Amino acid sequence: MNRTLLWLALAGCTSAMADPGLRTQDSASIDNAGARYHGNFNLNQAAGDQQQQTNTRAIAIGTEAHATTVVRQALATPASSAIDASSQIGGNAFSNGNGVLGVNQGAGANNQMVNALRVSISAQPQSVDDSVLSQQNVALLPGSGATDIPQGSRQVVTSDQAFTGSRGVIQLNQSAGVGNRMANTLSIRVAD
Repeated sequence: MNRTLLWLALAGCTSAMADPGLRTQDSASIDNAGARYHGNFNLNQAAGDQQQQTNTRAIAIGTEAHATTVVRQALATPASSAIDASSQIGGNAFSNGNGVLGVNQGAGANNQMVNALRVSISAQPQSVDDSVLSQQNVALLPGSGATDIPQGSRQVVTSDQAFTGSRGVIQLNQSAGVGNRMANTLSIRVAD
């Protein structure tokens, strides 16, 4: 191969690379999706880098039933805050539904989101112990966000028609930016 052609090919690639001074643009959008859902409906949508999202469900039925969930998320690599990020849920998304809905939508970097639901139906009454209550804080580990000053624009939009007419459990995490940590948890225990 001709060395001159190889050099020109490499030089052309270098000029096509993004300028490190420019901000990244991340956008997540859901429009008119998930309307009339029934049952257990979960959706994770992410735009950007190092997004961690989960919808966790546990149901236990029995004489001594006990539903548990454990979620641990950790990010080791810091992210730049030079990000223009936007998240949007538009139209009649997730409207007129029935059941359990979990939605995580994130744009940017190093965002961590958890929707957790536990349902126990048991013949024996159960108390909620400290381990169940403390899990609310265990779900997201500290030190995973950005450490520099935010340098980008952030926008989160939810339509006024989204989620209307829905019944049941609705868990929503929506973020735009860097290093956001969110958790929705619900624990229900019913004695027969």
